Amino acid sequence: MKDFFKSVRRHIGRLDAEHLREQYALLADEASFFDTLFRTIAQGIVVLDRGGNVALSNPAARDILGMDPAEAAKSLAIPLGASSKREIEISYPDAKSVEMQTIPMEGATLVLLRDVTAEKARTEEDLAAGATKAVRELASGVAHEIGNPLNAISMNLQLLEREHRGDETVAECRRQVARLDGILKGFLQALRPSRPNLMPGSVAEPLRNCLEALKPELEDRRIAVTLDIPRALPSVAIDKAQMEQVFFNILKNALEAMKNGGTIEIALASDDNEVKVDVRDSGGGMTPEQVSHLFEPYRTSKSHGNGLGLMISARIVRDHGGTIGATSAPGEGTTFAIRLPRIEKRIRALKNG
Repeated sequence: MKDFFKSVRRHIGRLDAEHLREQYALLADEASFFDTLFRTIAQGIVVLDRGGNVALSNPAARDILGMDPAEAAKSLAIPLGASSKREIEISYPDAKSVEMQTIPMEGATLVLLRDVTAEKARTEEDLAAGATKAVRELASGVAHEIGNPLNAISMNLQLLEREHRGDETVAECRRQVARLDGILKGFLQALRPSRPNLMPGSVAEPLRNCLEALKPELEDRRIAVTLDIPRALPSVAIDKAQMEQVFFNILKNALEAMKNGGTIEIALASDDNEVKVDVRDSGGGMTPEQVSHLFEPYRTSKSHGNGLGLMISARIVRDHGGTIGATSAPGEGTTFAIRLPRIEKRIRALKNG
């Protein structure tokens, strides 16, 4: 349509009334086609202006949200002018899961909405059977290629420790080998399709454990961490070991995004339905293309690695009944948002299900 206007503007001086009527008719037909497409497409489309007001929306957006998009936009905390992709939970009039993606446009923000309730109801094998098989094969290779050398190193360090009792350097090496072995076991365990062992607890505990384990690396890279945890934080049904793996993957992602120091801001909060964990880094940020493929296997912009960490994290969070998403823009850092249902909400969901 943009090319059409350019063509008309370039030749308008040579067009008589009859040709102008023909061009207008062509334009009307094309506008009618796009209007029909916009109103009948199953994906929800909302366009926000600079102030966050709804400038345009289609009927599918209202059907998916269950309300006027102008009203929904007030409570969805949509990032204006930034690329993001996350899941939101709609409870009225029907409970559903909605994937919300934002794409910056010239002076506006395009919001794409997709009902993923049916997809989430499928088994994990149905969702990614091929990826699961590949991941399992990779896990077997990782266990062999890393596990055996770690065992050999550990045995030799034990011999050195006997010869040099009290040597703090040898003791520290043994601690680090033990830590690597623990990470490897946790990684392999997270890849298995077994469900988490959910127990009532605080999401703050595995987060603190992860920060303590990463403390030497954070200090070495000159990265400052701020942690905001309210005094009263509701309990969630949680597998602490698996959730620690989630935080480890997200924090490692933040570490690798900041080459010359920076900050990581972690904020915990809650509302009537869920406990929220937001992890924001001051790294270089990501493009819309990178954000859209963030939780897919083997999709990574790093020079090393396989892109599995965030895929594993997404699966663990889903198995906890929660959601995970990310908001980012080039030069503006990245924010990961984890949402876990409060125990009361999870019990209600199980009863209703």
